[in-house]
Amino acid sequence: MYICSIFEVMDSLTHIVLGAAIGEAVLGKKIGRKAMLLGALADTIPDFDVFASPCYTQAQQLLIHRGITHSFFFVLVMSPILGWLFSRWFKKIEVSWKRLTCLFFLGMFTHVLLDSLTAYGTGWFEPFSDYRVSFNTIFVADPFYTLPFLTCIIVAFIAKNGSQKRIQWNKAGLWISGLYLIFTVINKWHVHDVMKTSFDKKNVISDDFITTPTPLNNFLWMSYTHDSLGTWIGYYSVFDKTNDVDYHRVFRNDSLLKPFALDASVILLKRFSKGHYTISQDDSSVYFNDIRFGQMAGWDNSDASFPFSYAMNKSADNSMALNRGKFKVPLSGVFSSLVKRIKGK
Repeated sequence: MYICSIFEVMDSLTHIVLGAAIGEAVLGKKIGRKAMLLGALADTIPDFDVFASPCYTQAQQLLIHRGITHSFFFVLVMSPILGWLFSRWFKKIEVSWKRLTCLFFLGMFTHVLLDSLTAYGTGWFEPFSDYRVSFNTIFVADPFYTLPFLTCIIVAFIAKNGSQKRIQWNKAGLWISGLYLIFTVINKWHVHDVMKTSFDKKNVISDDFITTPTPLNNFLWMSYTHDSLGTWIGYYSVFDKTNDVDYHRVFRNDSLLKPFALDASVILLKRFSKGHYTISQDDSSVYFNDIRFGQMAGWDNSDASFPFSYAMNKSADNSMALNRGKFKVPLSGVFSSLVKRIKGK
């Protein structure tokens, strides 16, 4: 369902790094570098749901990803099972089932928590509820979180097994990553207040007001809220000289969905987007655009394309729906405008 882009690669790398740090903290003294490798495996297990993709339609795949394998139920059930299986492997060096269960629990649990901080939505409560949790405090790929953490873990991995240097660098990585996540929560609280206050001055009646960071940073944010006709979208950088946020409206255009009223994909897409969508059309197809993932350089152009754009035509290939909008504009130009907008206006 998903192509290999910088966002997916960095997301996977983030989980590998976090898992490696947890593995070292739990079992590093006992099994050396193998602990990091085992921790990295534990933290990536929830994403094994991608292997089930061929069994589902392209619309269903959106909800299968970060679904049951990202639930607390899955973590609680699989941790002791995996702990027991791997205890058989490490039987000769006497790694207990409890320690391995702890490692797998922490690895998968932190994966689930970290994913829920992004905009995609995570199925914490499946199979008992299909509600998706998304706190929108960090973008799925944030180099300010991943790269310092990665540096610490690489140094720790190279260091001698059981050495003080290794322990200290691993702790440093966990502390730095943890403090950055705390910063993103505090930053969101501040940004949300600024953007909501500015929007309220419009005296527009709307539904839930959501703020979420733009790609690769935690300094430029997007907010969106919808009314009966569409969605209001605004952008704000923490370096802006004013708290007055400009908002533009994107109409929902539900009438364009009438020809697809009996299409099961429409129901799934509306559920996946949590109702935050807009419908567009060109000469070849009608597109369902998920607003939660923003627009390509929307901070510069209110008519910019949406990264998530699902083609409704039955013959359409939606294997790259989450990245379709990225191919409509030069990414180098988007990155350049992103950096410029982050600096404030």
